[in-house]
Amino acid sequence: MKNTVENFVPQGGKHCITNSLKQIFTYYGYPMSEELMFGLASGLSFLYLNQAASPMINGRTKVFEFEKKLADRLQITIHCRAGKNYERIFQTTKQMIDAGEPVLVYVDMPFLPYLGLDAQSHFGGHAIVLFGYDEEQHKFLVSDRDQQDAPIQTPNGLVAKDYHMVDYEDIKRARSSSFRLFPAKNKYLTFDFQGYRTVDKQILREAILDTCDCMLHPPAQLLGVSGILKFSREINKWKAFHAEKLKLAGITNYFQINERGGTGGGIFRRMYGDFLKEAAGIWQDTRLFELGEQFIAVSFLWDAVAELLWKLSQTKDIRLLEMISQRVLVIYELESSLYHALYALAA
Repeated sequence: MKNTVENFVPQGGKHCITNSLKQIFTYYGYPMSEELMFGLASGLSFLYLNQAASPMINGRTKVFEFEKKLADRLQITIHCRAGKNYERIFQTTKQMIDAGEPVLVYVDMPFLPYLGLDAQSHFGGHAIVLFGYDEEQHKFLVSDRDQQDAPIQTPNGLVAKDYHMVDYEDIKRARSSSFRLFPAKNKYLTFDFQGYRTVDKQILREAILDTCDCMLHPPAQLLGVSGILKFSREINKWKAFHAEKLKLAGITNYFQINERGGTGGGIFRRMYGDFLKEAAGIWQDTRLFELGEQFIAVSFLWDAVAELLWKLSQTKDIRLLEMISQRVLVIYELESSLYHALYALAA
Protein backbone atom coordinates (compact mmCIF):
# COMPACT_ATOMS: atom_id res chain seq x y z
CA MET A 1 0.00 0.00 0.00
CA LYS A 2 1.35 3.42 -1.00
CA ASN A 3 1.41 6.35 1.42
CA THR A 4 1.97 9.59 -0.49
CA VAL A 5 1.88 13.31 0.23
CA GLU A 6 -1.48 14.43 -1.09
CA ASN A 7 -1.37 17.16 -3.75
CA PHE A 8 2.40 16.91 -4.17
CA VAL A 9 3.20 17.08 -7.89
CA PRO A 10 6.66 15.85 -9.01
CA GLN A 11 8.40 18.26 -11.38
CA GLY A 12 11.46 17.98 -13.60
CA GLY A 13 14.07 20.69 -13.82
CA LYS A 14 17.58 21.88 -14.62
CA HIS A 15 19.58 21.54 -11.41
CA CYS A 16 19.02 19.14 -8.51
CA ILE A 17 18.80 21.54 -5.57
CA THR A 18 16.85 24.28 -7.34
CA ASN A 19 14.45 21.71 -8.77
CA SER A 20 13.96 20.07 -5.36
CA LEU A 21 13.44 23.45 -3.68
CA LYS A 22 11.06 24.50 -6.47
CA GLN A 23 8.88 21.49 -5.72
CA ILE A 24 8.87 22.16 -1.96
CA PHE A 25 8.11 25.88 -2.45
CA THR A 26 5.30 25.09 -4.90
CA TYR A 27 3.76 22.51 -2.57
CA TYR A 28 3.59 25.03 0.28
CA GLY A 29 2.09 27.73 -1.93
CA TYR A 30 5.17 29.80 -2.77
CA PRO A 31 5.90 28.95 -6.41
CA MET A 32 9.19 30.27 -7.76
CA SER A 33 11.30 29.50 -10.82
CA GLU A 34 14.60 27.66 -10.47
CA GLU A 35 16.37 30.61 -12.06
CA LEU A 36 14.98 33.12 -9.54
CA MET A 37 15.99 30.84 -6.66
CA PHE A 38 19.45 30.42 -8.14
CA GLY A 39 20.00 34.16 -8.41
CA LEU A 40 18.49 35.02 -5.03
CA ALA A 41 20.84 32.54 -3.38
CA SER A 42 23.82 34.10 -5.21
CA GLY A 43 24.42 30.63 -6.58
CA LEU A 44 26.77 31.58 -9.41
CA SER A 45 30.45 31.00 -8.75
CA PHE A 46 33.61 29.52 -10.21
CA LEU A 47 36.19 27.15 -8.77
CA TYR A 48 39.27 25.51 -10.26
CA LEU A 49 40.34 22.62 -8.05
CA ASN A 50 43.55 20.80 -8.88
CA GLN A 51 42.77 17.35 -7.47
CA ALA A 52 45.11 14.37 -7.75
CA ALA A 53 42.71 12.16 -9.71
CA SER A 54 41.61 14.95 -12.04
CA PRO A 55 41.41 18.76 -12.03
CA MET A 56 37.83 19.93 -11.69
CA ILE A 57 35.96 23.17 -12.28
CA ASN A 58 32.65 24.07 -10.66
CA GLY A 59 30.23 26.89 -11.35
CA ARG A 60 28.07 27.26 -8.26
CA THR A 61 28.47 27.98 -4.56
CA LYS A 62 28.88 25.37 -1.83
CA VAL A 63 26.17 22.96 -0.77
CA PHE A 64 24.23 24.48 2.23
CA GLU A 65 25.72 27.96 1.68
CA PHE A 66 23.26 28.21 -1.21
CA GLU A 67 20.24 27.16 0.87
CA LYS A 68 21.19 29.42 3.78
CA LYS A 69 21.45 32.54 1.62
CA LEU A 70 18.11 31.79 -0.04
CA ALA A 71 16.42 31.38 3.34
CA ASP A 72 18.01 34.53 4.80
CA ARG A 73 16.95 36.68 1.86
CA LEU A 74 13.37 35.41 1.88
CA GLN A 75 13.24 35.55 5.71
CA ILE A 76 12.16 31.94 5.99
CA THR A 77 13.73 29.09 7.95
CA ILE A 78 15.49 26.19 6.25
CA HIS A 79 17.08 23.80 8.74
CA CYS A 80 19.61 21.17 7.69
CA ARG A 81 19.12 18.15 9.94
CA ALA A 82 20.99 14.86 10.20
CA GLY A 83 21.60 11.90 12.49
CA LYS A 84 23.89 8.90 12.81
CA ASN A 85 21.08 6.45 13.56
CA TYR A 86 19.59 5.63 10.15
CA GLU A 87 16.68 3.65 11.58
CA ARG A 88 15.54 6.78 13.43
CA ILE A 89 16.04 8.87 10.26
CA PHE A 90 14.04 6.28 8.30
CA GLN A 91 11.13 6.41 10.74
CA THR A 92 11.21 10.23 10.85
CA THR A 93 11.04 10.33 7.05
CA LYS A 94 7.95 8.13 6.96
CA GLN A 95 6.34 10.16 9.75
CA MET A 96 6.93 13.39 7.82
CA ILE A 97 5.36 11.88 4.70
CA ASP A 98 2.39 10.65 6.77
CA ALA A 99 2.02 14.21 8.10
CA GLY A 100 1.87 15.60 4.54
CA GLU A 101 5.47 16.86 4.37
CA PRO A 102 7.58 16.01 1.30
CA VAL A 103 11.18 15.44 2.42
CA LEU A 104 14.14 17.04 0.64
CA VAL A 105 17.14 14.75 1.24
CA TYR A 106 20.77 14.60 0.11
CA VAL A 107 22.04 11.39 -1.45
CA ASP A 108 25.21 9.86 -2.89
CA MET A 109 24.43 9.47 -6.58
CA PRO A 110 25.95 6.03 -7.44
CA PHE A 111 23.55 4.38 -4.97
CA LEU A 112 20.50 5.46 -7.01
CA PRO A 113 20.02 2.55 -9.45
CA TYR A 114 18.11 4.56 -12.05
CA LEU A 115 21.14 6.83 -12.64
CA GLY A 116 23.40 3.90 -13.59
CA LEU A 117 26.56 5.68 -12.44
CA ASP A 118 29.99 4.16 -11.86
CA ALA A 119 30.26 2.86 -8.30
CA GLN A 120 33.21 5.16 -7.56
CA SER A 121 31.70 8.42 -8.87
CA HIS A 122 30.61 9.59 -5.44
CA PHE A 123 28.79 12.87 -4.87
CA GLY A 124 26.69 13.12 -1.73
CA GLY A 125 25.34 16.63 -2.40
CA HIS A 126 22.65 15.47 -4.85
CA ALA A 127 19.19 16.66 -3.78
CA ILE A 128 15.97 14.68 -4.33
CA VAL A 129 12.48 14.74 -2.81
CA LEU A 130 10.88 11.74 -1.09
CA PHE A 131 7.11 12.14 -1.27
CA GLY A 132 5.77 8.68 -0.58
CA TYR A 133 6.55 5.09 0.35
CA ASP A 134 5.19 1.61 -0.28
CA GLU A 135 5.44 -0.69 2.73
CA GLU A 136 4.56 -3.81 0.75
CA GLN A 137 7.26 -3.25 -1.88
CA HIS A 138 9.69 -1.59 0.58
CA LYS A 139 10.23 1.35 -1.74
CA PHE A 140 10.28 5.16 -1.55
CA LEU A 141 8.71 7.39 -4.20
CA VAL A 142 11.49 9.68 -5.43
CA SER A 143 11.28 12.88 -7.44
CA ASP A 144 14.60 13.69 -9.13
CA ARG A 145 15.17 16.37 -11.79
CA ASP A 146 14.06 14.14 -14.69
CA GLN A 147 10.48 13.93 -15.94
CA GLN A 148 8.77 12.68 -19.09
CA ASP A 149 9.25 16.06 -20.77
CA ALA A 150 12.63 16.72 -19.09
CA PRO A 151 14.97 13.76 -19.72
CA ILE A 152 18.41 13.57 -18.15
CA GLN A 153 21.45 11.83 -19.60
CA THR A 154 22.94 8.86 -17.74
CA PRO A 155 25.63 6.34 -18.75
CA ASN A 156 22.79 3.95 -19.62
CA GLY A 157 20.99 6.49 -21.80
CA LEU A 158 18.20 8.98 -21.18
CA VAL A 159 16.05 8.76 -18.04
CA ALA A 160 12.67 10.48 -18.17
CA LYS A 161 10.24 9.41 -15.46
CA ASP A 162 7.83 11.53 -13.44
CA TYR A 163 9.09 9.71 -10.35
CA HIS A 164 11.11 6.63 -9.36
CA MET A 165 10.34 3.73 -7.02
CA VAL A 166 13.59 3.05 -5.12
CA ASP A 167 14.21 0.24 -2.64
CA TYR A 168 14.51 1.18 1.02
CA GLU A 169 18.01 -0.36 1.09
CA ASP A 170 19.22 1.70 -1.87
CA ILE A 171 17.91 4.89 -0.26
CA LYS A 172 19.62 3.88 3.00
CA ARG A 173 22.97 3.46 1.23
CA ALA A 174 22.51 6.73 -0.68
CA ARG A 175 21.50 8.77 2.37
CA SER A 176 23.94 7.35 4.92
CA SER A 177 26.98 7.41 2.62
CA SER A 178 30.10 9.07 4.04
CA PHE A 179 32.04 9.15 0.77
CA ARG A 180 33.54 12.45 -0.35
CA LEU A 181 32.91 14.84 -2.08
CA PHE A 182 30.14 16.23 0.14
CA PRO A 183 29.23 13.14 2.21
CA ALA A 184 25.45 12.80 2.46
CA LYS A 185 25.45 11.52 6.07
CA ASN A 186 21.64 11.42 6.41
CA LYS A 187 21.16 15.15 5.81
CA TYR A 188 17.69 16.48 5.05
CA LEU A 189 15.97 19.86 5.10
CA THR A 190 12.93 21.14 6.98
CA PHE A 191 11.09 24.34 6.12
CA ASP A 192 9.14 27.07 7.89
CA PHE A 193 7.68 29.69 5.55
CA GLN A 194 6.41 32.03 8.29
CA GLY A 195 7.74 35.50 7.60
CA TYR A 196 8.14 34.86 3.86
CA ARG A 197 9.22 38.06 2.15
CA THR A 198 8.03 38.80 -1.37
CA VAL A 199 10.89 39.30 -3.80
CA ASP A 200 11.52 42.99 -4.41
CA LYS A 201 14.20 45.29 -5.77
CA GLN A 202 16.10 45.41 -2.48
CA ILE A 203 16.44 41.61 -2.24
CA LEU A 204 17.55 41.45 -5.85
CA ARG A 205 20.13 44.19 -5.31
CA GLU A 206 21.60 42.38 -2.29
CA ALA A 207 21.80 39.07 -4.17
CA ILE A 208 23.34 40.57 -7.31
CA LEU A 209 25.94 42.61 -5.43
CA ASP A 210 26.90 39.51 -3.44
CA THR A 211 27.47 37.52 -6.64
CA CYS A 212 29.53 40.30 -8.22
CA ASP A 213 31.64 40.73 -5.09
CA CYS A 214 32.35 36.99 -4.82
CA MET A 215 33.31 36.76 -8.49
CA LEU A 216 35.43 39.94 -8.62
CA HIS A 217 37.02 39.79 -5.14
CA PRO A 218 37.38 36.10 -4.23
CA PRO A 219 39.32 35.09 -1.10
CA ALA A 220 41.57 32.76 -3.15
CA GLN A 221 42.99 32.71 -6.68
CA LEU A 222 41.21 29.46 -7.53
CA LEU A 223 37.82 31.17 -7.10
CA GLY A 224 35.79 33.73 -9.05
CA VAL A 225 37.14 35.35 -12.21
CA SER A 226 40.65 34.68 -10.85
CA GLY A 227 39.77 30.99 -10.97
CA ILE A 228 38.68 31.29 -14.61
CA LEU A 229 42.03 32.90 -15.44
CA LYS A 230 43.82 30.17 -13.48
CA PHE A 231 41.91 27.50 -15.43
CA SER A 232 42.96 29.10 -18.74
CA ARG A 233 46.62 28.87 -17.68
CA GLU A 234 46.61 25.56 -15.81
CA ILE A 235 44.94 23.58 -18.57
CA ASN A 236 48.13 23.76 -20.65
CA LYS A 237 49.83 21.74 -17.90
CA TRP A 238 47.46 18.86 -18.69
CA LYS A 239 49.88 17.95 -21.49
CA ALA A 240 51.86 16.03 -18.86
CA PHE A 241 48.88 13.81 -17.94
CA HIS A 242 48.87 10.16 -18.92
CA ALA A 243 46.11 9.13 -21.34
CA GLU A 244 43.61 7.88 -18.74
CA LYS A 245 43.95 10.97 -16.55
CA LEU A 246 43.52 13.19 -19.60
CA LYS A 247 40.37 11.27 -20.54
CA LEU A 248 38.98 11.58 -16.99
CA ALA A 249 39.75 15.31 -16.87
CA GLY A 250 37.97 15.86 -20.18
CA ILE A 251 34.86 13.90 -19.21
CA THR A 252 34.66 15.29 -15.66
CA ASN A 253 34.81 18.90 -16.78
CA TYR A 254 32.51 18.36 -19.74
CA PHE A 255 29.77 17.39 -17.29
CA GLN A 256 30.69 20.27 -14.96
CA ILE A 257 29.81 22.66 -17.80
CA ASN A 258 27.18 20.98 -19.97
CA GLU A 259 23.48 20.94 -19.09
CA ARG A 260 23.65 17.12 -19.05
CA GLY A 261 25.51 17.51 -15.77
CA GLY A 262 22.64 19.47 -14.25
CA THR A 263 24.03 22.98 -14.75
CA GLY A 264 21.21 24.35 -16.87
CA GLY A 265 23.82 24.91 -19.59
CA GLY A 266 27.10 26.84 -19.78
CA ILE A 267 28.27 26.02 -16.22
CA PHE A 268 25.18 27.71 -14.70
CA ARG A 269 25.66 30.94 -16.71
CA ARG A 270 22.44 30.32 -18.66
CA MET A 271 20.43 29.98 -15.45
CA TYR A 272 21.97 33.20 -14.15
CA GLY A 273 21.17 35.01 -17.40
CA ASP A 274 17.55 33.88 -17.15
CA PHE A 275 17.50 35.04 -13.52
CA LEU A 276 18.58 38.53 -14.58
CA LYS A 277 15.92 38.62 -17.30
CA GLU A 278 13.26 37.63 -14.75
CA ALA A 279 14.67 40.11 -12.23
CA ALA A 280 14.42 42.90 -14.83
CA GLY A 281 10.63 42.63 -14.69
CA ILE A 282 10.61 43.00 -10.90
CA TRP A 283 13.26 45.74 -10.90
CA GLN A 284 11.66 47.49 -13.88
CA ASP A 285 15.00 48.04 -15.62
CA THR A 286 15.65 46.79 -19.14
CA ARG A 287 19.43 47.01 -18.59
CA LEU A 288 19.18 43.92 -16.38
CA PHE A 289 17.43 42.09 -19.22
CA GLU A 290 20.23 43.06 -21.60
CA LEU A 291 22.90 41.87 -19.17
CA GLY A 292 20.96 38.62 -18.82
CA GLU A 293 21.17 38.14 -22.58
CA GLN A 294 24.93 38.70 -22.42
CA PHE A 295 25.32 36.06 -19.70
CA ILE A 296 23.37 33.65 -21.88
CA ALA A 297 25.73 34.43 -24.78
CA VAL A 298 28.69 33.63 -22.49
CA SER A 299 27.01 30.36 -21.51
CA PHE A 300 27.18 29.22 -25.14
CA LEU A 301 30.91 30.00 -25.18
CA TRP A 302 31.26 27.73 -22.15
CA ASP A 303 29.27 25.04 -23.96
CA ALA A 304 31.76 25.24 -26.83
CA VAL A 305 34.58 24.70 -24.31
CA ALA A 306 32.68 21.67 -22.97
CA GLU A 307 32.52 20.17 -26.47
CA LEU A 308 36.28 20.57 -26.83
CA LEU A 309 36.77 18.88 -23.45
CA TRP A 310 34.63 15.98 -24.62
CA LYS A 311 36.69 15.76 -27.81
CA LEU A 312 39.83 15.79 -25.67
CA SER A 313 38.52 12.86 -23.62
CA GLN A 314 37.88 10.83 -26.75
CA THR A 315 40.97 11.67 -28.82
CA LYS A 316 43.62 12.55 -26.14
CA ASP A 317 44.79 15.19 -28.64
CA ILE A 318 46.83 17.60 -26.49
CA ARG A 319 46.74 20.22 -29.25
CA LEU A 320 43.18 20.93 -28.08
CA LEU A 321 44.51 22.25 -24.76
CA GLU A 322 45.86 25.50 -26.25
CA MET A 323 42.56 26.07 -28.05
CA ILE A 324 40.61 25.55 -24.82
CA SER A 325 43.02 27.84 -22.97
CA GLN A 326 42.49 30.68 -25.43
CA ARG A 327 38.71 30.32 -25.37
CA VAL A 328 38.61 30.34 -21.57
CA LEU A 329 40.79 33.46 -21.57
CA VAL A 330 38.20 35.22 -23.76
CA ILE A 331 35.47 34.10 -21.35
CA TYR A 332 37.50 35.46 -18.42
CA GLU A 333 37.63 38.89 -20.05
CA LEU A 334 33.92 38.86 -20.94
CA GLU A 335 32.77 37.71 -17.51
CA SER A 336 34.99 40.23 -15.74
CA SER A 337 33.41 43.08 -17.70
CA LEU A 338 29.91 41.71 -17.10
CA TYR A 339 30.32 41.62 -13.30
CA HIS A 340 31.68 45.16 -13.32
CA ALA A 341 28.70 46.36 -15.38
CA LEU A 342 26.24 44.47 -13.18
CA TYR A 343 27.82 45.84 -10.00
CA ALA A 344 27.63 49.40 -11.32
CA LEU A 345 23.94 48.96 -12.17
CA ALA A 346 22.98 47.37 -8.85
CA ALA A 347 25.08 49.64 -6.64
